[in-house]
Amino acid sequence: MKKRRVLLLGGSGYLGAQIYDCLRQDGENEVLATCFSAGQASDLIRLDVTDEPSFVQLLQEFSPDVVIWAVMSSTNEQAMIKSGISTMLAHLREESKVIYISSDGIFGQGTGAFAEEDEVVPLDERNPLAPYSHAKQMGEELVQKRHGNHVIARIGPIYGCNSAGKWDKRVASMQTELVAGREITRPGNLYKTFVHVEDLGLSICELAAGAFTGTLHLGPSAKESYYSFFRKLAAALGLDFNLIKENRLSEEEARERGIPLDTSLDTRLASRLLRTRFRQA
Repeated sequence: MKKRRVLLLGGSGYLGAQIYDCLRQDGENEVLATCFSAGQASDLIRLDVTDEPSFVQLLQEFSPDVVIWAVMSSTNEQAMIKSGISTMLAHLREESKVIYISSDGIFGQGTGAFAEEDEVVPLDERNPLAPYSHAKQMGEELVQKRHGNHVIARIGPIYGCNSAGKWDKRVASMQTELVAGREITRPGNLYKTFVHVEDLGLSICELAAGAFTGTLHLGPSAKESYYSFFRKLAAALGLDFNLIKENRLSEEEARERGIPLDTSLDTRLASRLLRTRFRQA
């Protein structure tokens, strides 16, 4: 039986490594994963998605049935998406599926919980994450307009220890401070839909194998404030959650900083796949 050829772009990242591990456990997949820098992983292919000749050669030689865009750049997201996705869509077979991993950051205004059909309004320019938000929106638009066989998966903050033993930066920072006995503050009126990295990896793999196309919000059914979420997580990890103190952002302060107080996602379609859980691995 012919295997499903899956090209994972960004296989060395925090989420990408989890997706890669999940894909390889499915015997029906033939997986090729990329990384940006040499030496990140011995079994990954080095690729800069903005290098058009190299990217085109890879697409033509591997001829993937599914491409998963899990690439992320903290400094060059917009240029990377504009160049890389344009190249990918221009040289990908029409029947191939594209899974584009997007973000709740595309909803920069409103009161949540946002549904798939809600209007996208990027973050205010004053927010330091605005360039990332705008880039993600641009990527969505390119995929929607130019490739019918696609899945756009929007996600909130990812947490947990991935299959490579790496924690997300938020939890790693919390652990460092609490172990040292230092108090930290988290806002009690800033709401998100936090998703565990293992659950998200499994869901992306299910989307790669399934027939669903369109836009999907992935996450647990309930939203959490940063304060309540981190207290629960600290307790589950055996840390002193009483060191976590609540602060609150006023509406005026939030507007001045370009921060929406609620960017939680309506995840009713995906709630059967995902759940909020607190554990070490």
